[in-house]
Amino acid sequence: MDERNRKLLNIIQRDFPLVSRPYAEVGRRLGLPEEEVIERLGRLSREGILRQIGGIFNPPALGYRTSLVAFEVPEDLCARAAGIINAHPGVSHNYLRDHRFNFWFTIAVPPGTSLEDEVQGLARGAGAVRLLLLPIKRVFRIAVIFDLEEGTAGNGSFETVREILPPDAETVRLVRAVQEPLPLVPRPFREVAERVGLSEEELLSWIREMLARGVMRRFAGLVRHRRAGFRENVMVAWRVPEEKIVKVGEALAREPGVTHCYERVSYPDWPYNLYTMIHARQGLKDRVRRLAETHGIPEYLALRTLKEYKKVRLKLFVS
Repeated sequence: MDERNRKLLNIIQRDFPLVSRPYAEVGRRLGLPEEEVIERLGRLSREGILRQIGGIFNPPALGYRTSLVAFEVPEDLCARAAGIINAHPGVSHNYLRDHRFNFWFTIAVPPGTSLEDEVQGLARGAGAVRLLLLPIKRVFRIAVIFDLEEGTAGNGSFETVREILPPDAETVRLVRAVQEPLPLVPRPFREVAERVGLSEEELLSWIREMLARGVMRRFAGLVRHRRAGFRENVMVAWRVPEEKIVKVGEALAREPGVTHCYERVSYPDWPYNLYTMIHARQGLKDRVRRLAETHGIPEYLALRTLKEYKKVRLKLFVS
């Protein structure tokens, strides 16, 4: 990947311009013509490095309930369990990890649907003998931004749910359109606006409003981290004393390479209450050990991925 592509991907991840001709504005910052920016993004997409450019919504702000879930599934049932879990439209990530709780997945359910019932149904179908429901209690960081120039991950804003927006028919229609990949054409927002019966400026104003209200996390480009060179990642479950959870969570959230940092529900037989996703180009095992020493967290589990069963963008309000 050449230097201009690295700069290009950094710009669209961090500060995608919400203007009539966004690719021309990106080109102005890079000293490239609009058509070259579009051509480069198309090539990066075809190569599998750029996943898409679009709206990244905050599901709880639209009435969704979400959770991380862990299942303990007997080895001889793993293939069947993967298929059943993957088939659920609210499951966006599903991994086999090196622990007796071997299936780890994220699930989101729309307003009016019972999260607990959906998870119990999946557990029965998958043949899980135990499960952990691990919803978020507090967000310290969610910023999946990969700096292609510095070679670091993290680097982004903290998530804040400022209000819950009741999802009326108009909101659902616009969310469905804006979460799809932005077209690689000179006036992409005009093309999307025409699909939903708005003017270009009306659509841009709605996107800016959703960002200001915290309903949308970002409007940005998403990069496939492995294709971009960040080949190592691990989920770490930390056991942190309750009185230190905020201090430690905020400190870990500032660490380079930490893209996600959440406080989650814990249980007497599962005392881990802080979770981080850490990405690096190499040396991740030593990185986790150093984080534990630096922040004084002797009890933790580094849950290595053995197999990726599903990793897709969560699409809201799909039928």
